[in-house]
Amino acid sequence: MTNSETPWYKRLFTGTIKTRFAFIYAITAFIIGLIYSVCLLYVTFQTEAQLMSSTMESTLAAIVANDLAHDKPPRLDQFSRLYVAEDPVHGIPEHFRDLPDGYSEYTGKEDLHIFVKEIGNKRYVLTRNQDEFETWERKLFLKGLILLSAIGLVSLVLGFWIVKHSFRPMDRLLNETRRLNQELKEGRLGSGSFSGAWEKNEIGELAESFQLTTTRLHHLLMSERQFASEVSHELRTPLTVMSTSIELLGNSGNLSAHERQIVLRAQRTASRMEELLGVFLNLVRQDHNHAEKIAEIAEIVEENEPVWRRESEAKGLQLAVEIRDDICTEKFNAILVASVFNNLVFNAIRYTEKGFVKVILGKNFFRVLDTGAGISALEKERVFDKGYRGKQATRQGIVGYGLGLSIASRICDALNWQIAMESQEGAGTTFTVTFGQG
Repeated sequence: MTNSETPWYKRLFTGTIKTRFAFIYAITAFIIGLIYSVCLLYVTFQTEAQLMSSTMESTLAAIVANDLAHDKPPRLDQFSRLYVAEDPVHGIPEHFRDLPDGYSEYTGKEDLHIFVKEIGNKRYVLTRNQDEFETWERKLFLKGLILLSAIGLVSLVLGFWIVKHSFRPMDRLLNETRRLNQELKEGRLGSGSFSGAWEKNEIGELAESFQLTTTRLHHLLMSERQFASEVSHELRTPLTVMSTSIELLGNSGNLSAHERQIVLRAQRTASRMEELLGVFLNLVRQDHNHAEKIAEIAEIVEENEPVWRRESEAKGLQLAVEIRDDICTEKFNAILVASVFNNLVFNAIRYTEKGFVKVILGKNFFRVLDTGAGISALEKERVFDKGYRGKQATRQGIVGYGLGLSIASRICDALNWQIAMESQEGAGTTFTVTFGQG
């Protein structure tokens, strides 16, 4: 059900907690006012009935004793009438004959207060026009309705005011949480989050728990960075020796074709390991956009295109690079961006048996698409999982560890980029990386 199809009374309670509390406060106050108004009207009507019954009974008794007993005409005001049973002139009308003794109200051609009583074996009906009283009641009801509406409006405004001031500690806690989330996205985390004076209440206890958790997370993050940096540096030295030795071995003129192929494979593996070490070192940095090597997207593509082309041609594939006119000229961390490109392009080459691989550079995105086997709907949700390898990799015997797309996804998260995939089994795959607002 869309938002437009949701009933209005449900939409009132689907906003922020502050809005919900304000509406609940206003509705509660309105209901209390409504109950009070109903009780007030009930008491008013009951008082009216008792008052009119007592007044009309005493009036009828006085008329019978003082006027009719002395054969005098009844002294009545302009709003009252007296009917006497079996009286030839003022006999009881037919629609009043079955009324019970006592006070009642009658609604017909006119609205009347009626009092019926039998005195001295004679039945008397005293009526009084209640138009004036009905006018007063309508005015009272209108005033009550206006007052009730005013109560509802004031309660709503007062509810928002109370919620605004009551939720200030919660708003502060929410802002601190948002700031912490932004710091985590940017790869940095300060140790001073949730610090400062907090009231000694539930919000204060929650802020204290957040502060303790944030401090521990800060120490863990610093330890992780230090460990990753130390390990990467320790591995770089033996890797450099290994790469140099392989290069010297490759320059030897006494190698057979098969041996030279093995040496080239070892060189590519060493180069890949150096690239991964560079990626890990850059990932643990706090500022990814001010790395030791930065470049424009087009420059990174131009630097890596020969390697892509060599790999694609070795497999009999065409490689196309399309650079649009409005390409982004912003500079990025070249090591991280190159790793994203390499993982996506090499992945496309690896899983494409025939056809082409195409790289498209736009204003705020780049795209890598292929004509490979595609990815099934069941596998799409797991392609960025660490260590996951699809059925095509197993079926075609493709060597790998399932880390390429996971690393690319992690780098995009570190750079605040978005990576998305579109694929249909048997119809190729397209990866799109968005890095700005278009």
